[in-house]
Amino acid sequence: MTEKGQISFTLIFNGQQYRVATTPTQYYSLMSLIVDTLPVSGFGLCSGMGGCGTCMVRINGRNVLSCEVAVNESLVEAVIELIEV
Repeated sequence: MTEKGQISFTLIFNGQQYRVATTPTQYYSLMSLIVDTLPVSGFGLCSGMGGCGTCMVRINGRNVLSCEVAVNESLVEAVIELIEV
């Protein structure tokens, strides 16, 4: 964590790196944070239902659906790359 209570990590989209700092209670899921942070057309089309795969990301080398990832201490210093579907 950076400041007390903050979670800091890196988002990668289209080869650009974005440093993000947030709190565990600010976003319901990683998908909602990404939708609010980056202008990604079509990202998370099913609105968190976990069925369409449009919110697929790679966290530290592992593919996951961002709608199923809580924004918490497990993301501290993670590298999260958006995957084109």
